[in-house]
Amino acid sequence: MFARFTAMSNTPYHFYGNLCLLFFIMLSSTFSSADTEIQVTISESKIKQFQVLVDTHRLTRTSGKQMGNLPDMKFDLVVSDDGRAIPSKRGLQVTQSKYWDILFEPGSWYLRDQKVNIVLPMALVGKGENCTHQGIMIIENNSASYQIATETCQYFQFNALGGTKIEVNTKKTNNSAIVTTAYVSEINNRLPEKSIDDIREDYPNVNPTVFSQLDYVQSSSMSAFGTVLKGTHYVSNCATRASAFPDCSHMPLPAYSLAKSIIGGIGLMRLEALNPGVKDILVKDLVPECSAWGTITLKHLLDNTTGRYGSSQPHSDENKHLIPFLNKTSAQAKTKHVCNRYKVKKQPGEQWVYHTTDFWLLGVAMQNFWRQKYGENTDFYNDALTPLWHELGLSPLLDQPHRQQDQPLTGWGLMLLRSDIAKLASALSSKESILSKYLDQSRFNKAMQVDNSDRGSVAGSENLRFKHGFWAWNAAPALDCAKEKWLPFMSGYGGISVVLLPEGGVYYYFSDGGVFRFTEVLQHLNKTHPIC
Repeated sequence: MFARFTAMSNTPYHFYGNLCLLFFIMLSSTFSSADTEIQVTISESKIKQFQVLVDTHRLTRTSGKQMGNLPDMKFDLVVSDDGRAIPSKRGLQVTQSKYWDILFEPGSWYLRDQKVNIVLPMALVGKGENCTHQGIMIIENNSASYQIATETCQYFQFNALGGTKIEVNTKKTNNSAIVTTAYVSEINNRLPEKSIDDIREDYPNVNPTVFSQLDYVQSSSMSAFGTVLKGTHYVSNCATRASAFPDCSHMPLPAYSLAKSIIGGIGLMRLEALNPGVKDILVKDLVPECSAWGTITLKHLLDNTTGRYGSSQPHSDENKHLIPFLNKTSAQAKTKHVCNRYKVKKQPGEQWVYHTTDFWLLGVAMQNFWRQKYGENTDFYNDALTPLWHELGLSPLLDQPHRQQDQPLTGWGLMLLRSDIAKLASALSSKESILSKYLDQSRFNKAMQVDNSDRGSVAGSENLRFKHGFWAWNAAPALDCAKEKWLPFMSGYGGISVVLLPEGGVYYYFSDGGVFRFTEVLQHLNKTHPIC
């Protein structure tokens, strides 16, 4: 179904296709008991083939093929009696590599000749960034093989095939049953899933090909897409340059600026519910480095309306000045840079200008507030947000946001599964949202466009608004609605959109071709699921 890519040597890559048929991974250790935990040590990674496809920032100019190597690390796996191989620790694993952190997702195992056979989805994630290169690892005796053949990253794309030395040891622990039970609960809490190709079984007039947006988004740029209609999650395959990803439900997806909504928006709404008035605290009172910031509040940061900017053009500052901020190697340096980068041009609340840096400061401010109130060793993300994700039954990937030192990045840096997107977005768009009881109701209603008294700041055009970390689009002209119809949505770098539809509906796609478009999809859905 999917074309295999060709390496520099013109030798076809068949790895993924073979994995779907052969899970012949022979571990040097054997065991007979169910729910056994093993520790895998990875070292001495070596590249066999490395092909750079896109390198906008010339990352390989000095690093060369080194960026195709896996970082040295240890991780634990629970091999359960039902054929699963589950990492004991899910989510982002910070490594000593200069280039990559890494994560592993649950895979499969079985016994062959009294030895264990396993395949694991994995991803390399850029240090301090959200660029995600998805792949597969297989292990054989004292070595492992891996392949990267897809990514969600607009500026750096490559194919890699390599091997690494491993050491496998059986561990005696009481943790196995906990890991297995938690994983089964996670699976059971997902929304019911069907293939997007089968949507016509439930809705004969809905064309499944519309959701891929092939007229606008190249298939090579698309990681995953789907829709939630009446509580059912219709999902795509996950194509790679080799073949279909063996287990799309465990392909890690980067949030990028979805984090502005998820950490920034939901985060401040949560703090406001717990501590009324926190949104109106002055930034300078929580972030000493911003002592000259006058009457700017946390709410202004969340709305991107601080009045401090270089250009009033909505995205000019972001395009010109974001890289120097990202290159700062410490949280303190980032904060000092942001506090001093722009001069005052307008009064707070008057002018919207898109700044990822505002969300960095918002995260710093929320963390400082939380620690002042609840103790120096507390953490606003772990204490205020993680319990919400657990309440919703989301995957453990959300338990581990990217951090600079101990500071959550806030404006980017989350990892998600497609099931997380479907469930979280559906919860946001439902009339009886489970989230509403945990969040400040007034802020939440404004962000979700339920309260029509304040649609938010004009964000580049009259039909686009930005409010409390969420975007909104007036769909009325495109759908011929009799009156305004503002749909909230989340947006992420490179071509990521999550649209919140009435009655818990959702349309989303993750891509890296720089296309942000969903008009035609909503026009088609509107015929069977009225949006106006």
